[in-house]
Order: sequence, then C-alpha cells, then structure tokens
Amino acid sequence: MNLSQATSYDVGKLKPDVVILPVGSTEQHGPHAPLSTDFLIAESIASHAIEKFQGTAIIAPTVPYGISEEHRNFPGTIWLSPDTFRNCISDILNSFIHNGWKKIIIVNGHGGNIDALSEVSANITRASNQTAFVTTFTWFKHSPNLLMGHAGETETSLLLHLFPLLVHSDRIPLSSSNKDSRWGDFQHGAQMAYDVDEFSENGIVGDPNLATSDNGIKLLNEASISLSNLLTSVSAIDLSSN
Repeated sequence: MNLSQATSYDVGKLKPDVVILPVGSTEQHGPHAPLSTDFLIAESIASHAIEKFQGTAIIAPTVPYGISEEHRNFPGTIWLSPDTFRNCISDILNSFIHNGWKKIIIVNGHGGNIDALSEVSANITRASNQTAFVTTFTWFKHSPNLLMGHAGETETSLLLHLFPLLVHSDRIPLSSSNKDSRWGDFQHGAQMAYDVDEFSENGIVGDPNLATSDNGIKLLNEASISLSNLLTSVSAIDLSSN
C-alpha cells in the first residue's frame, strides 16, 4: 500500500508486516541528471521490492531532503543540517510506531545520509519504551562489487531505465569530459576537500557515458531482490518478548 494514496479509513484496517520509508536528497547530479535522482531511485527500488515481497507492506511518502551540504555550490541543491535530519527522521519513525507499525526499513538513496540513519535506527530500536525494530537499506551498499560514484555509470543507468525523459542524454558527453574519478581529495588518509566543487568541476564522480538502460534493469532487479529478502527477514523478527 502506498500511504500517500490511501485513506485513513483503509489504513486503519491494515496490519502491515513492514513499513518502508524512502529517503534521498535534492542535490545536483551533473548537467545531465535531475536533482531528484537520489530519492527517485530509492522510492523506485522500494516499489519494485514490495512487488516481490510475499507479505504486506506500506510505503510511506518519500523524504526528499538529506544531508547534502557538500553540494551547496551547485544551483538547486537543498540540504538539511545533520541534527535537523536526524530529528525529522526520528519524528517520522515515532509516528509509525504510534500507528502500531513497529518493523521499519528506511530505504536510503544518498551516501551523506548513511551515518545519521544508522544512528537513528539504532536509537529507536534501543529505546527502552519502544518495542520496535528499525534498519536502513542503502541500495548501493547491498553488493560489495557495486561501483557507485556520483551521477556516473550506476545512477545514470538506473535513470535511463526508470526515468529516461528526465535524463539529458545530449549532455552526457559533456558530463563525462569534466568528471572526476574518485570522491574527495585525500592526503595522507585525511580529507582535504569538503565541498564537491573542490574536486569535481561538474559535480560528477564516475563516467555516465558508460551508462545503459539495460544495465539499469539489472541494477534495479538486483537491488529490489536484496530489499525484498530484507523485508522477509525483518517481517520475521519476533517483538512479542520486548
């Protein structure tokens, strides 16, 4: 069930096995990809995973903002401070729990959110007055062999499959020519650049010129299967003894 399209009456009759909260960001993804890339991919993977899941799940409305101040010098980027982000996600999760939805998976599409979401998930789960379990699925972390980058081959492939009309394919050669090959600027193991424009002229890490729609199909299928398996695992957790 998509929560944003349901009525309160219908939701009240449903007892979901798991609730999913897609989270992303609104930030630059080079000249060719939309600002909505991270949250569009997160909610798409969540939707496809539910189709494979044998239980009952609710998808909550997507949180489109995240911790992305590192992209601040590119027009259109909107970010939350880490404290505001953690508080926002915590309030949403506690609202779920108040509704009786105590098994929750956050589906994350933005690397800058990872640490905060892990912290919030642990805090809610540990809270002595909560009989709940929360975990975070960052879709590009499900496989150790997946090369992520930023607006490079991986994300652009998914967009070409899922949202081809949002990709400015004519700009991909330009995006590829001004890209960077690695995230950040490290010296002696220490980060020396905190904003993306310090190490990538156009905000891209990786090569979007290598992206294909066929690869996007493969990436979507692999991520949604992994998330579906996690849905099954979380739905089987016994909270009755807590």
